[in-house]
Amino acid sequence: MIGLHHRSLRRFNLVVALTAISTLTSLLPAMAKTAPHAYRAPSTTPVELTAHPGTELDKQARALNADLLDDAARHHDQPIILTGTARLSPRQKETILFVQLQSYRLCGSAGCTTSIYRKAGNDWETLLDSVNGTIRITRRYHNGMADLLINGNDRWVFDGQHYQDTLNSP
Repeated sequence: MIGLHHRSLRRFNLVVALTAISTLTSLLPAMAKTAPHAYRAPSTTPVELTAHPGTELDKQARALNADLLDDAARHHDQPIILTGTARLSPRQKETILFVQLQSYRLCGSAGCTTSIYRKAGNDWETLLDSVNGTIRITRRYHNGMADLLINGNDRWVFDGQHYQDTLNSP
């Protein structure tokens, strides 16, 4: 390298650096597959919420949220009602209903709230009232029900009656 012009030396260093980066980039996928301590995200299933106007689930969601819908109507607001169902227990026989109301009055900067209900005979019991964000069902269980992951990092566990947040409150 003796006698190389300063500009040529910079080009040479750049070529060497780009070659090294290219080589490392091509090796990373193989390294990730074989690394003994590679992080693997827990397997989760998203809760899909969609509008089902006029269905039995929609009627149940409207009945369970009648107070919010009445308040919205008084303010000339017509929320969109999204519902979904999911299994939260391998032995589950009862229906688990997820309900989200969407409107400019009911949603804020953190998004729209979702509530979770379980059919118990002829009644519905609230398992979780008003969480904001995406809901995913994990493969971990507490008291017979799957843990829930809210917004990807906030784990909620079932205490036998309701879901409880595992994050400490300030």
